[in-house]
Amino acid sequence: MDKHNFSTTRSTTGSRNIIVCQEKRSPFWIAQFNAPDGSRKRRSTRVPVDGGCFDGEILNKKQAKSRALMVAFEIAKEVEQEVEQEKNVSVRELCRLMLDGKLGRVSVATYKNARTDYALFCDWLGKRADAPARLVKRSDVLAWVAARRALVRANTCRKALVALRSAFAWAVDAELIDSNPFLNVRVQPDTKDEKVVHEAFSLEEIRLLVDKLPDEWSAAVRCCVGTFGQRLHDVLSLKWEQFDWDARMVRMVTGKTRRLMEQPMMPDFYDWAFARFQAAVAAGGDAAVWVLPRLRLHTNPSTEFTQLVRMHGIGLRGEHAGGKRRTWHSKTFHSLRASVAT
Repeated sequence: MDKHNFSTTRSTTGSRNIIVCQEKRSPFWIAQFNAPDGSRKRRSTRVPVDGGCFDGEILNKKQAKSRALMVAFEIAKEVEQEVEQEKNVSVRELCRLMLDGKLGRVSVATYKNARTDYALFCDWLGKRADAPARLVKRSDVLAWVAARRALVRANTCRKALVALRSAFAWAVDAELIDSNPFLNVRVQPDTKDEKVVHEAFSLEEIRLLVDKLPDEWSAAVRCCVGTFGQRLHDVLSLKWEQFDWDARMVRMVTGKTRRLMEQPMMPDFYDWAFARFQAAVAAGGDAAVWVLPRLRLHTNPSTEFTQLVRMHGIGLRGEHAGGKRRTWHSKTFHSLRASVAT
């Protein structure tokens, strides 16, 4: 018996082992019972130990003790129902709870991708999406991966698998389910025919991009080619202070390898860059600091560039003959690196 108790009334119905007891610090009968997980719970019944008013009824001391035991039964039953309800959370509800937790904590793109992945999995499950999530088995996950893999490439399927694995891992941590059926599930790699091949731009295409793209994108292409194929992130991070006009060099620390690089400027790139620098200094503000002040603030510049290239009819759109595979473009900003190398 708890050291704080000095009077108890016990019932051993089922596995609940319900008792009501008095505590020196409380004027009410205290219910003690076993929860479904085996832990011992304590709750106040709000029934006065010495009798009095409870739920609009005046009770004497003996009646209060009997009523407290009845209330204890009700409390134990409610806790049991709450636990049972949690264990019966549906797949759809689990996904909704996970999305609510992501809101404001991840980027908009990550949130939208997760929402899409959850919705597609629920659609695949059909009516089972409204059944308890604890009923989803590893065999279900393997079947879903196979079905999804028939429609999309391996990387797209892996991203969906990661999103769902994290949702079910959270449910395990929250004790809503006992195990994660998505653990250690692998995605079949792309076949040779499925792999995306990015091509280099031809010299004529690069000239077209410089002439036709919006000003800062045209400048980005010039900077990439002029610095011998630097990545998009490094191009967008260029500052005018990195240009040594006397030595005709561009100095940068690459974002991926963190290497210090000194790139010599060819005469035509030097002339263009110096003229642009003078105009930027005259304009002042961010233009005098960043080579591409507005473009560096775009949220998804890589996709934006690909769309611009597509608008001008450069590159090929490829898609699998069957299913609903995402279309891809054969030429991206990264293709400029291959163009310089060739």
